[in-house]
Amino acid sequence: MSVVVTRLEGMKFKAEADGLEVVSGRVREDAPLEGMTPGRLLTASLGLCTAMTIAGYCEKRGVRADGLKVVVAAKTDKAVGRAVAFDVEINMGRPLTEEERKVVLEAAQSCYVGKTLLGSPSITHRLVENS
Repeated sequence: MSVVVTRLEGMKFKAEADGLEVVSGRVREDAPLEGMTPGRLLTASLGLCTAMTIAGYCEKRGVRADGLKVVVAAKTDKAVGRAVAFDVEINMGRPLTEEERKVVLEAAQSCYVGKTLLGSPSITHRLVENS
C-alpha cells in the first residue's frame, strides 16, 4: 500500500491512493480548513476501520448492524506531541445478545488500523533528491 502526498498551496496538501484523494490543511493561516487535520484523519481512520470491520463481521454472521455508530476520542499529550490513547465507543443502536456482543467486540479488535497502532510499527524516513 502506498499513498502519495503533494503540496497544493500554502499548508494545503492532497493525499492520493488508487485514484482516490483526500485534502488536508488550508491555503493560509486565516483561511478555513479544507479537510480534516492529519491527527483527525488518523482518528477517523481508526473509527472507519472499526466500523467497516464490525459491519463485515456482522453481515457474515447474520447480526443486524444497520444502526452501527462508532465514536473515537483521541487523548493527546502536548508535551510529547502525539496521541497517547484512543477511546473507541461502539453503539449498535439496539440491545445485543451476549453472542452478538462477542461478535462485535471480536470484530472491533480485528480492525487493521487498530492492530497497526497497537503494534507500534517502525517508520523509516528517507530523503530523496531529484537530479
